[in-house]
Amino acid sequence: MHPSRINKSMSTKNYPVITWLRYSILSSLFVCCLLISKQSLAQTATATTKEKEYLIGDWIPVDLFVTTTAHNKVAFPNLKDSISETIEIVNFTPVDTIKKGNQYEFHQLVNLIVFDTGKILLPQFQFLVENNGQIDTLTSDAIQVRVAGVKIDTTKDIKDIKEPLKIPYTFKEILPYIIGFLVAALLVGIFVWYWFYYRKKKQQPIDEKYTLPPHVWALKELDKLQQQKLWQNGDVKNYYSSLTDIARTYIELRYKIPAMEKTTDELMTSMHKGIIKQSLKTTLNEVLMLSDFVKFAKAQPDFMENENAMQIIKDFIDKTKLIEEEKSNKDKK
Repeated sequence: MHPSRINKSMSTKNYPVITWLRYSILSSLFVCCLLISKQSLAQTATATTKEKEYLIGDWIPVDLFVTTTAHNKVAFPNLKDSISETIEIVNFTPVDTIKKGNQYEFHQLVNLIVFDTGKILLPQFQFLVENNGQIDTLTSDAIQVRVAGVKIDTTKDIKDIKEPLKIPYTFKEILPYIIGFLVAALLVGIFVWYWFYYRKKKQQPIDEKYTLPPHVWALKELDKLQQQKLWQNGDVKNYYSSLTDIARTYIELRYKIPAMEKTTDELMTSMHKGIIKQSLKTTLNEVLMLSDFVKFAKAQPDFMENENAMQIIKDFIDKTKLIEEEKSNKDKK
């Protein structure tokens, strides 16, 4: 057989094998392309604006979207105060998630402000996506917007700058001032109280009746009363009132009996035999009774009774003082 016919016959016999190999290779490549295309479609990142033209100083809302499968985790860009010298970030919302079929759509609104005019290219935003333990980086396309300046009508008159709008204060804004005023008023009140009451009270001298021995204080007060010459000037009532007050105060200090709160009869009952001698009690009772008649019955004792009343009180104090000293000496022995 001719060699050419032999080669032609062999090639005809191998044709189905070659065709099958080509089909397998093409099918594999097609499946890989589908998988890659499907994977790429499963993860997308976009950035959009509602408009393409803005005035300088206006907020430019940029919506950031990331679409991925349910099991993936997405990290949005870490936004700061500014992106560049002319582009600043005003604010941004938290990332929210919307489920769409087998995929999740992550969304965040970022408000930008541009301090320049002309065609401005907003930056790209990068996102990190965890995909089966691997970190993929998705980048959105840059957005071009036009920023126009404020048009000024030169044909019109120049107007004054508008005054700031007056916004009413809220209770939350006023509350710190109220608290501050109350604290200041409290501090002023404490200072006034300390200065005009506590400090003056502290500076007041202690009453001598609490520092001197009872008989020393009482005799000193009787001398002052005698020098006033009240009954000699016709003021008998005040004379006996002061005289008995001194006597009762002495008894309180000397015997610890509330003499100022008791009537004459009650006081005499309290001063039983074991406290003072009966003779002293009798003379003291006479002066106290005479004082009651002067104060309540408007009695008018003569000058001898007035003098005797002063001397009886002095003797009472002097003799009870001596009894106390003798008692103390006996206790010491």
